Amino acid sequence: MDHGTLEEIRKMAIERVREGERPSTVIASYGFHRCVIYRWMKAAAGRGNGMRALASRKGTGRPKKLSATQEQQVFRWVNGKNPMQYGFDFGLWTRQIVRELVQQKFGVTLSLASIGAMLARLGLTAQKPLQRAYQRDPEAIELWQRDTFDEEPQETVALDT
Repeated sequence: MDHGTLEEIRKMAIERVREGERPSTVIASYGFHRCVIYRWMKAAAGRGNGMRALASRKGTGRPKKLSATQEQQVFRWVNGKNPMQYGFDFGLWTRQIVRELVQQKFGVTLSLASIGAMLARLGLTAQKPLQRAYQRDPEAIELWQRDTFDEEPQETVALDT
C-alpha cells in the first residue's frame, strides 16, 4: 500500500478506538498485527501532535555525498574526454578511474556501486570500445572489397582423374 493509504488507515483506526471500539477488534479488521495500534494510539496521544503524528512522511534515506552540481561536473569530466587528460595511464573510463577522479577533485570516497549508480543517473552507460587497428587503411579495404566481392564468380570444372 502507498503511504497515503496507510496514513488514512491509521487515522480511521484511531477514530474508531476513540469512538469506543476495542483496539484489538479495530486492528484485526484492517489485517494488521495487534500491537501496532498501540503505537499509533501512543503517537496520537502525544503532546501537541494529535492526529498529525499519524501523518505519512517521506523517507529521507541517507543523503548523497555529492551535490547535483558536483555530479554534473563529473558528467562534464567524463563525457567526450579521455582519462589520460586527467593524468591516468589508461585510455578508457572505468568506475575505478571515475572513483579516483572524484576522490582527487572533491575529497569524497564513494564505493564502486555508488559510482555506477551515479553514472547511470547521469545517463552514462558502459560502452564497448571500437576495436580497429590504428594502421587501418580505408582505401586498401575498399580496393580489397571491390576485388573480392564485385567480380563474377568463375565456373569451376571438375576434373576426372
